[in-house]
Amino acid sequence: MVVNKLTLKSFPLLAHPWIRPALFASIGLHVLLLLLPLPERSPAEDVDLAEVSQVQVTRLPHASAKLAPPAPTPTPLTPKAIAPSPVPKLVQPQRSVVRLPQPAKLPVKAPSAVTPTLAPSATPTPIVAETPVPSPDPGPPPALPFGDVPLLAGAEAGCFGIGVCHQLTDGTNFRAAGQTLESQLAAQGYKVTLRDDIEEAGRKVYELNKGNETRFLNVLSADIGTTVYLITPQPISLTDLQKSTSLKTELEATLDQLASMAANPTQFAQPEAFYANAVPRPETDGQLRFVTGNPPEQLLNALSTQLQAQDFKLTAAGGYGGGLLYEVNKGAYTAYLNLVPTIDRTGTVIVLWSALPS
Repeated sequence: MVVNKLTLKSFPLLAHPWIRPALFASIGLHVLLLLLPLPERSPAEDVDLAEVSQVQVTRLPHASAKLAPPAPTPTPLTPKAIAPSPVPKLVQPQRSVVRLPQPAKLPVKAPSAVTPTLAPSATPTPIVAETPVPSPDPGPPPALPFGDVPLLAGAEAGCFGIGVCHQLTDGTNFRAAGQTLESQLAAQGYKVTLRDDIEEAGRKVYELNKGNETRFLNVLSADIGTTVYLITPQPISLTDLQKSTSLKTELEATLDQLASMAANPTQFAQPEAFYANAVPRPETDGQLRFVTGNPPEQLLNALSTQLQAQDFKLTAAGGYGGGLLYEVNKGAYTAYLNLVPTIDRTGTVIVLWSALPS
C-alpha cells in the first residue's frame, strides 16, 4: 500500500511515531493473509473479484488511545478438515428361506423275472404301445397221474354227466370188468390193491398208487347189463355217482357269476384247440365263458377261493391252448378248468372240459 506524503504531514506531529509501526503491521498481516491457503471453491460459487481486490483504508485512532490487538483471523477450513457426515449403513432385510415340499416318491414296481431293467436316460424315451403277443402254447397237458385209464373194449366215455366216467352196456359183469382193469393198470406201472374192506353188492373198489399219489378205481353195476367205472380221489358209491349231475350244475352256476358273456373263436390265439369248424368241441359242452378285464392269474385267485368254499378241489394239470389247466373235483364229479387269456389281453376265457383235453 502506498500512502501519500501529504497525507502523513496532515497528521499531528505526536501521531507520527505510531504511523509507521501500524503501517508495517498492517502490511505484515495482509502478506500473512495472502500466504494462507484458500479453500477450494465449488464451480457454482460466485465470487465478486472487485470486493477481493478493493483495499479499505481505516482511520487510525489518536496516538493516546491504545490500539486493540487485531482480532485473529479465522483459519479457513480445508476440505480435509471437514469430517464427512456418517452415512447410515443400509440394513439388509433377512430373507426367510421357504422350503418347497419335496415331491412324493412313487412306489417303484419291482421288475419281474421276464422284464429287463432299463438304465434311466437323460432324455425320457416315449413309450410305444406294442401289439399284444399271445403266450406260447405250453404244449399238451402233462401225463397226469391216473389220467391214462384204459378204455375197455366196447366202453363209451361219458356217463352221469361226467366225461371221465366210462360205461359198458354190452352186458359185461362189473366183477369181470374190475379184473380186466386191474391187470391192465398193473401193466402200466400202477400198484393195484383190491379194497375188500369196502366191497358191497354191485361195487368193487381198487386202491391205485403211483409215485406219491393215491386214488381209487370204482367199478359199479349201474343197471342190469350195465357197468360203469371211473377213478376218483375218494371211494364212491352209485348213489354218489348219481349226484354228480347236481355238482356239475353247481360248478356251472359259479362260473356264470364270473362270466359276462359267451366266448367266440376270434378271442383265442389258438381257436383250433377249442373249435372244430367254428363249433365248440363236444368235450366242452359249449361251456366257454368270457370274463372281461381280468387276466387268468387274477381270476384264478378269486375262482379258487370261491370253489374251495364250496368244497371243490383244484389240482394243477399243466396247460392247454395257451392257458392254465386245472382239474376240479368234488365227490364223484371230476372236470377240467381251462383259463385262457384273450388274444388282445383284455380278459380271460373260462373253458370247462368234461374230460382231459388233447
